[in-house]
Amino acid sequence: MTEGPVPRLSGALAQSRVPLPGTTNVRDLAGYPGCPGWMIGPHRLFRGEVLADADASEFQGLWDEQHRREFQGLGLRTVIDLRAEHEARRTPSVWRRATGADVVALPIAEGGEGTDTNYIRKLLSGEMPRFDEDHMTQFYCDTLDRRASTFASAIAVLADPQRLPALAHCSAGKDRTGLLVALVLELVGTPRALVVEDYTLTGVLRPNRIAAYTVLFTDAGVDPDAARVLFETPAASMVGALAHLDDTYGGVADYLVSAGSLPTQTVDALRNALLIPSDLK
Repeated sequence: MTEGPVPRLSGALAQSRVPLPGTTNVRDLAGYPGCPGWMIGPHRLFRGEVLADADASEFQGLWDEQHRREFQGLGLRTVIDLRAEHEARRTPSVWRRATGADVVALPIAEGGEGTDTNYIRKLLSGEMPRFDEDHMTQFYCDTLDRRASTFASAIAVLADPQRLPALAHCSAGKDRTGLLVALVLELVGTPRALVVEDYTLTGVLRPNRIAAYTVLFTDAGVDPDAARVLFETPAASMVGALAHLDDTYGGVADYLVSAGSLPTQTVDALRNALLIPSDLK
């Protein structure tokens, strides 16, 4: 865990969003501080949501052929798709078509949004009366414990400079992407307060997501507010998830090495691939 105040830089967090047509949550993490004297370089690591054909769903990032130039301008070599296999079948990603990037599928079945998650089913059936921040924290802790090898595989991809620039996404770019990016930022030395703030930014860029599912809940006789947190990014939940890695494994690096079988040298490789001296900004 890194300590100390969060450098305000030149507003790297606020300026991170890439305004690609049809998307709301694509971001370039360039300028985020790493260990002292270093920061993430431009066009190395992006995060975002799934990109689908324009007629697929109003809940996804929507692709239109006329915007191909903007998407190819990212220069992506790799896209990491963290969605479960059934999600990918239901909503095929067009990131490859839009950018020409190689897509690496690293499925994580646990997802926060969508009718296929256990939490949604439990809420709709009344088995779970409410989903709160404690539930979200436990959801993240359980996902990290179960999917250590998958997260380690994603880190290994990002540590290969030949794979960069790379973009990681799940469905909304909130939970699975949020966890992966938090792990990356911790490994490169980003202050934890900024790691958490980056996670919460999805809630700013994709506000009031429960509104898209209101009918689903009201038709089942369930107050949508009972599920609101499931679609949000409470800072306390990311804080709790990272504290869980500290307490259980001794920190993010030890978690990935011991539970995910990540070679220790890959952590150094990740830093070398992503970081540049801060005085080059």
